[in-house]
Amino acid sequence: MGNFLIKNCELADFETLTTKKMQILVRENRIEKIDAQIDTPAGFEVIDAKGMLAMPSFADCHSHLSQTFMKGPLDDYPITDWLVRLFRIKAVISPEENYYSCLLGALSALRCGTTVINEMADWPLLDSMLEALKDSRIRATVGISTTDIAENDATPVITIDEALKRSQAVCQKVRGIPGRRLRPSVAPAGLPACSREMMQNLKRFADERGLIFHTHLAEGRKETEDVRRKYGLDGEAEALYEFGLLDPHTLLAHSIWLSDHELDLIKETGAHPVHCPSTNLKISDGIPRIAEMLERGIDITLGCDGEASSSNRDMIREARLAAYLQKGRSLDPTVLDAGTMYRMMTAGGMQALGYEKMGEIREGNIADFILVDMDHEIGFFNPDYKLGNFLYAADGRAVDTVFLDGEILLRGGRFTFIDEEEVLSRAEKAVHSLNKKIRKVLEES
Repeated sequence: MGNFLIKNCELADFETLTTKKMQILVRENRIEKIDAQIDTPAGFEVIDAKGMLAMPSFADCHSHLSQTFMKGPLDDYPITDWLVRLFRIKAVISPEENYYSCLLGALSALRCGTTVINEMADWPLLDSMLEALKDSRIRATVGISTTDIAENDATPVITIDEALKRSQAVCQKVRGIPGRRLRPSVAPAGLPACSREMMQNLKRFADERGLIFHTHLAEGRKETEDVRRKYGLDGEAEALYEFGLLDPHTLLAHSIWLSDHELDLIKETGAHPVHCPSTNLKISDGIPRIAEMLERGIDITLGCDGEASSSNRDMIREARLAAYLQKGRSLDPTVLDAGTMYRMMTAGGMQALGYEKMGEIREGNIADFILVDMDHEIGFFNPDYKLGNFLYAADGRAVDTVFLDGEILLRGGRFTFIDEEEVLSRAEKAVHSLNKKIRKVLEES
């Protein structure tokens, strides 16, 4: 962290979708002052942000970083076959391969303006993933995916006691990492791969420690039908409601196959659906009822998921796709307007994950924000419609500067703390090593 005065930036207002030329004073890790004119204090570095759009950084509320190296081998499979192959690939990935997969994923997220990731990780790969997160300097909430019911012959299953022991170990490992940028969570895979007893025990564990409870919900049509038959309920959301698992500390990735009644239950409890549009389309999950959720006042967040299914870490691309899908589905162009999308990506995501004084550029808040180069690319810049242009016509590569906790991690589109070329070189060797094993695994499946 440092002391900076950002001059001549255009400060975004998500309510009006306008900008105003302002200066931002950052002292250590806080935004100390915002004004049209600020005298430069002694010892502060001045950053001329002329032509730059200043806005809060993004929160990716559902992530699988270990899948970064799996972008490609799992293309064009439906979810059932996709899951079997995914589990088999995970079984052969080495700690070094996973380290570089997670590091590249985290750096890609930072490069596109994301400073917070809500990660659902894998127990055998936890240590290498935590090391990668630490080295990337990103903020992350980290939980372990657990299951105790085998959906197929590749599903890893454990006992409830073992799941609780692993959750305790996650808390100890994450809290033992210096810097306070990593937080533990509890993240069971979800129904139907988890029993009622596992879900309830893990939720109790999370509540006792004040942790986020992060799970998948109603992602696949077949899986949702299986839950309906098993419990005699509308679906997965009503089951979680009956189990006592839905509340404002619960994040529900995907949330696609839901009835009207289940939407009402999510609204009643304050749980947060996480929309992952690229994944939902690419592996044919379906399109969630986001427009209806918004009508009910449900707080929705956004996620890039894992690159084995989404193929990207760019929240701007995800937000644009989310908006277009719902406009087309509802035949209402006002659904998921730009202001709503920006709030979902910033303050909405931060609040759902329990981050305070983040998600807005205001005095006293933590200095997590980005500067976007509005001259980055010919074709998307109209000076009177900067916010709309960035969302609907650009992508995360237009992000020039990333502040996280008052530290500049990206400047001029380049990382300030890590040798990109060396990381890419080592990652290339690691992914070639993994690809050999992947080809063998897929041939045998």
